[in-house]
Amino acid sequence: MVNVVFPNQWSPRHYQVPVFAALDSGIKRVITVWHRRSGKDSAAINYIAKAAHERIGNYWHLFPTAKQARKALWENVDGQGKRTLDLAIPHEVRDSTRQDEMFIRLKCGSSIQVAGADQFDGLVGSNPIGVVFSEYALTSPLTWRYVAPILRENKGWAWFNSTPR
Repeated sequence: MVNVVFPNQWSPRHYQVPVFAALDSGIKRVITVWHRRSGKDSAAINYIAKAAHERIGNYWHLFPTAKQARKALWENVDGQGKRTLDLAIPHEVRDSTRQDEMFIRLKCGSSIQVAGADQFDGLVGSNPIGVVFSEYALTSPLTWRYVAPILRENKGWAWFNSTPR
């Protein structure tokens, strides 16, 4: 059995703590508008990793485009030369990783997928219970219209983050 505590090797900044507390308390929708370099996606993927180990299910981290998702999170390396995803979701807790689909299956049974909202219809059938919409101000509103009924039905949550626009 792997003993990893989530968030793993990461601590929230003071303004990120209330978001974790809100979602942990059962609030189902949160909106954050934080400045550039505020750690929006780092906070969000760390929350997803934590949530995925508390409630088994499918989790999405959506960016406006798949290209942006790959660059901003899937392949992101922090200032100390470490991959953000490897810190948030260490290999010890992964069952498998599919690079082409930016998909991680966890040993606990949950899955985490990083994707583009421009291709959300390609995610049909995965029934998420937690979704982060990164840079939501740039995301097509059709994505939320698709995801909202799924989250409503399974009592899932959504975190909308963006920079001021």
